[in-house]
Amino acid sequence: MFRALRSVLCTKSKYSVFLNETPGWRIGRNLHSSQSRTAKIFKDHENIYAHQVLEQSANPYQLFSLHKQEHFAYTDLDESILSLKSDEKINKDELKILFENFKAVAFYCKATNSTISEQRFNAFRNRYCEGVSLLSDEQLLESLRLLLVLPKEESVRADNFIELWNALDVECCRRIENWDTNELLLVCDAWYKLDLARICDFVKEALRKMGRKVRKMTASQLVQTMFLCNVMRCSLYEMMDFEVNLAHYVQNMSLDELGVMSMGFFKTQTRLRNPELLDNLYKRLINELDTAKDITLVAILKILRYSSKIPQVDKMKELLDKMSQEKLEAMSLLTCLHVALFGCELQFCHNKIVEYVLMRFERELEQTRLKDLERICLVMGLFNMKTSTGIEKTLCARVLHMLNNRIDEILKYPNCFLNCLHYLTLCGFYNQEMLAAALDEKFLKHACGSNLVMNRNVFHLDTFVKVNLKDKNYLGPQLADKYRKTMGKMLTYYIPERNSKYKLSATDHILLEIKDIISTLLPHNTLKHILPNYARPDIVICYDSQQRTSLPLSNICPEDYSGVILTPKHVLSELDTGNYKTVAVVIAGWNTVIRNTDNYTGLFSMKLQQLKLLGYKHIVINWYEWRELETYKDRVDFIKRRLSRIINL
Repeated sequence: MFRALRSVLCTKSKYSVFLNETPGWRIGRNLHSSQSRTAKIFKDHENIYAHQVLEQSANPYQLFSLHKQEHFAYTDLDESILSLKSDEKINKDELKILFENFKAVAFYCKATNSTISEQRFNAFRNRYCEGVSLLSDEQLLESLRLLLVLPKEESVRADNFIELWNALDVECCRRIENWDTNELLLVCDAWYKLDLARICDFVKEALRKMGRKVRKMTASQLVQTMFLCNVMRCSLYEMMDFEVNLAHYVQNMSLDELGVMSMGFFKTQTRLRNPELLDNLYKRLINELDTAKDITLVAILKILRYSSKIPQVDKMKELLDKMSQEKLEAMSLLTCLHVALFGCELQFCHNKIVEYVLMRFERELEQTRLKDLERICLVMGLFNMKTSTGIEKTLCARVLHMLNNRIDEILKYPNCFLNCLHYLTLCGFYNQEMLAAALDEKFLKHACGSNLVMNRNVFHLDTFVKVNLKDKNYLGPQLADKYRKTMGKMLTYYIPERNSKYKLSATDHILLEIKDIISTLLPHNTLKHILPNYARPDIVICYDSQQRTSLPLSNICPEDYSGVILTPKHVLSELDTGNYKTVAVVIAGWNTVIRNTDNYTGLFSMKLQQLKLLGYKHIVINWYEWRELETYKDRVDFIKRRLSRIINL
């Protein structure tokens, strides 16, 4: 597989024959073209399901549809209505005739499967567009219905069709201020049914007006407005109003309606800040878990995962505790994936549930998309999974092998491939050929473009081959120094200082407190990024075992934020490594520890492993251990005990 991939990338290697083996592939087309991107004009499965929730609800939603009594079957058409002159102003009588003729044209096209884009309809279209501004509100709505009657065009930009819907869009926008919320929602639904909601102007403008009235909306208006926000992927001026109003209706809405609301919050990147609302969502989902549909479950899980903070961890555990293996077996694989991802933001791992999900993935791996492989690898890498069955090892090995057969997907979603490799390295699995292909400059340019220097996972992969594969004959490409230098400046956090203009985090405060105490014992210690791909610095000590004191760092140490890995050689220079030790004091912040355990995340475990491979003796101080120490004396004694494990104070 990677012979093929690297051949596509035009690299010189033993891999050579991909283009000959796979006719139709062109390097330029796949990697270097700037194809014009058309608008995404479609209703995806999530939106279709959400709209079905509105249609099947007993609540009064403003839904647009054809009149049931309209079953005209025009198989012939009076050609005279198509030969219209447009040099005279349209009067009321002509407008009425024009409107009836549009109905005849629409149903004729439907009966004969003709498209309105045919040239013979040009004159009629011109005349009708001239009269659109004279239509009554009811006629305007009927005109939108007639657009629904017309057979589908190959493109919404087809001749005649684009002029018709544009003219109707302009007129709808002109009347926005005259319509109330229900009328606006009805017309918005018409544009949604026409698959034009995301490219017409009316829906955006209508949402802007409705955004001023969210707090006064009824439950059904609230849900339908949020559905439109989900379709448009845009937030209103004040999304907090949705949350305030939802808190009033959360007990009266069905779980599916709450799912529609959740989709909108998530797609507009709006976190729920009301803890009472979050608790109510957890309670509803826990109580109705057995009957929850997959899409509804996923939608609510997404917004709960996005919004939950530490106080919600207990509710998160309660929800996952209720999920049985039988329930997971009945879910789709994608739903199971979101269950496994549920605790990732808070580093909360429900081992039993995650193990069940890994088993499902292992069974159905052949049908799994690359995007989903990336996310299940994230779960395994983040939680540093160690199950009793060893399923994570089997799955990692199979995923690594399966990537050999996913060239098309890798070229389409190259970042997914890079992320997969990174997460697999956290689990202890790698393939040197794959890493070589991934770090090839042409592939990185294809995957990241100009954003390469902002991709931390590439930074991690390059450090992995430099440190973990140093003695394993890795001969593949690595990041150029210029990229690492820029990454060091862009991705490495500032070394914390007291009275700095930058706000210090809780972990930064702990780091400085520990450094101050160490300075009373060993005066020479420095905050440095030993591994610049990890954001936070560590306390570095060069210790003289004979004199039992610390020494200043060597003057050959690279400058901060340069992207250079700080090796013991940098720290010691020409000093004898037998008499001197390099020590790294590392702080394990709250986001490096798996919630409710003493286990570290995969990324933090990798950092400790790499420090060891570089030759550092490391001391890890957990944030919760430090917080438990009440007095200054307790903290000094604690530091002495930890240092004494490594050096002879």
